[in-house]
Amino acid sequence: MSHCFYPLVNVVKNYPWGSRSAFNTRFHIPNPDDQPQAELWMGVHPAGISQVVCEDGTCSLTELIAADKQAMLGSKIAGQFGELPYLLKILAAESALSIQVHPQKAQAQAGFQRQQQNPVNPPDYNDDNHKPELVYALTPFMAMNGFRNPADIVDNFTPLHIPSLSDALTQLAVSPCAETLQAFFLLVMQLPQDEKQQALKRLIDNTRDWYDDNLATFILRLHQYYHDDIGLFAPLFLNCLTLQPGEAMFLSPGTLHAYVHGVAVEVMASSDNVLRAGLTPKKINLKELVACTVFVPIYATQLRMRPISEAGKHHYPIPVEDFCFDVYSDVKDVAIQTTSAEIVLVIDGQALLHHPCGETVTLKEGQSVFIPAVTGDWTLSITGTLCRVYG
Repeated sequence: MSHCFYPLVNVVKNYPWGSRSAFNTRFHIPNPDDQPQAELWMGVHPAGISQVVCEDGTCSLTELIAADKQAMLGSKIAGQFGELPYLLKILAAESALSIQVHPQKAQAQAGFQRQQQNPVNPPDYNDDNHKPELVYALTPFMAMNGFRNPADIVDNFTPLHIPSLSDALTQLAVSPCAETLQAFFLLVMQLPQDEKQQALKRLIDNTRDWYDDNLATFILRLHQYYHDDIGLFAPLFLNCLTLQPGEAMFLSPGTLHAYVHGVAVEVMASSDNVLRAGLTPKKINLKELVACTVFVPIYATQLRMRPISEAGKHHYPIPVEDFCFDVYSDVKDVAIQTTSAEIVLVIDGQALLHHPCGETVTLKEGQSVFIPAVTGDWTLSITGTLCRVYG
């Protein structure tokens, strides 16, 4: 028997940077072993497939979709992607995630194919897809997103007096462009051990004197968890921002970034491709990361998204076709038309989803449902906030 709404049972990812309390406090997700709970995955990515609740038990969301792709995905997504093209997550960062970049689609396809022919362990590419991302803050959310203006980078590094960076810093000041920014970044990431240690000591000892409060806060927070990591220099060359609850940012493939602290909803193309540069015990492949990074500054006015808002609905326009993202707050009997595969997640409060056939589902914070394309028209009422992801 087909349904309009399929409640999801989702996969919790336990990574060292996760929070031991955020999922339980905000979403009532149990943590009996007191493990760091980092991400809750909603989707069909092989690394964390959601289960669907049915009358006779559960099946995977992958199996449900495969049984009738046209009905589940809709003709557009079925024809263009052949599977659910996005992955929805809740992310809870107690300590910083790695400094990382995600490849463009062509780069991911080429890299994954190379790996199939010549396997490496651990792999650089987990799949052949790109990974554009939207992050919607649920708490104050500290993040580093894209390169700073080169002039600011020069100002931030000059007090450190690092001899091996001197010439590259001058070149970046005189001729700010992708080539000089890339050259400088590479030198920073490959500093000789003795210079790195001396510079990091000067950085930490003088952070409050040399830098503004925002930059100093980022540096010192990273230092709590990564005492001598090269990534402690990242706030000097990456934009540092704190999203307030309800604010969002979009990260295109090729954007160097790191999430530092907080809880957020994250939606992305269905991919787990991550190339790392620092703030991690995991594999670092600097050559591959540089090849996939866009060395162009992102200015402060470009960092936060501007939603289109009307009567409790907030739509966040993005430049990719893999997903769309809407947020609804405190609405009653709002008519919604489903034409593609959707996942709805309640962020806080309680929601009622109703279909004209009489089928209804009630959701509380942290609960989610899959809505097939064939569902068509339905109505939404929520006291609180809900996000809707669709194709």
